[in-house]
Amino acid sequence: MPNGLTVYYLPKMDYNRTYGLFTTNFGSLDTTFVPKGETAFQTFPEGIAHFLEHKLFEKEEGDVMYKFGALGAQTNAFTSFSRTSYLFSTRENAYECTELLLDFVQTPYFTDENVRKEQGIIQQEIQMYQDDSDWRLFAGLLEKMYPESPLAADIAGTKETINAITADDLYANYEIFYHPQNMNLFLTGPFEIEEMADFVQKNQAAKTFAELPEIQRQEVAAAEPISQAQLELEVAMPKFALGLRGEDDLPTDPQALMTYKLANQLFLDLLFGRTSQRYEELYNAGLIDDSFGYSFDLDKRFHFAVFTGDTENPKKLSETLQEVLKSYKIDRDFSEEHLELLKREMLGDYYSSLNSLEYIAQQFSSEVYGDLNFFDLPEILKKISLTTIEKAADQLISDMKLVEFTILPK
Repeated sequence: MPNGLTVYYLPKMDYNRTYGLFTTNFGSLDTTFVPKGETAFQTFPEGIAHFLEHKLFEKEEGDVMYKFGALGAQTNAFTSFSRTSYLFSTRENAYECTELLLDFVQTPYFTDENVRKEQGIIQQEIQMYQDDSDWRLFAGLLEKMYPESPLAADIAGTKETINAITADDLYANYEIFYHPQNMNLFLTGPFEIEEMADFVQKNQAAKTFAELPEIQRQEVAAAEPISQAQLELEVAMPKFALGLRGEDDLPTDPQALMTYKLANQLFLDLLFGRTSQRYEELYNAGLIDDSFGYSFDLDKRFHFAVFTGDTENPKKLSETLQEVLKSYKIDRDFSEEHLELLKREMLGDYYSSLNSLEYIAQQFSSEVYGDLNFFDLPEILKKISLTTIEKAADQLISDMKLVEFTILPK
């Protein structure tokens, strides 16, 4: 659009629900940047992106959630490491809900009084997560993998950082990161593209936005990882996490980047997925149970693989996982036949997920690689071979840094 906003429309005429997702490329990692009108980097309190997410719902006339409720819609928002998204889902009043979504996100209202009020609410939320041992396991692992960096901090911040946030801080962050040039809107549901596009165009044309300077963010620069750490909590069984911090340079080409991510996901599936013989052996040996899981996370500023699970023998599980990773080329599960099975399974999951408007919107908004997006996955997946996976795995493993984090019963 003329103001820089990117809008995606996906008409689904045979559905009875409309789903909207309004996203800014701004998350918990973006605490250090050059504010508007300044020339030097400035660091803001941790948790400010999440705090902004909360505060945008509150206006002088009350909470926006009640307005969505009056329109028969549900609304919510979430903050990740690199983005913040606001959403609605409705069976009626789709145009009114779209207008409300755009207007409330693009009309900030912060005062010292409502900031102080929100500080107490978010502190309660932080405490709730502190009581969640699975969250503490993941957060503790990240803290040891990326010391002295924003990735080591809780997305919601801490009691101290939350208390340090002011209304001026919120406006300084909002002015940079909530400009239309740094945002995208995804709409899907039973609407005509021309009508909805005209409606959104008129909404944006009625608003004025100052020119946005180039956003200067500080890169994620972490200290050397802490290879081993543990914590005692009120848990019945030890909880173990193994992290692989990627140190290799990520591809800049969109297709190569998407291929690298999918290849490493398939690499982990081949060795440790529920279709692997290794999973069955680990399960039968009592080293893992149904809590065992793994993931490969990739952002333009970081990438890592994580294994987590409850186990009576964290040391033995860690040794086994590391041994499998280092000798994967001779592993019986690392085969063309197994790969074809996993690719078919991944495609099946992908096509069945297209029944969910919410899933489509969230995946699309987070999986944009230049000109490629979530809908290009089948074509990229088709081209991935065992050689492709071997190349990506070698790249990750040769430079990775291993971190073990364990939660022990008190």
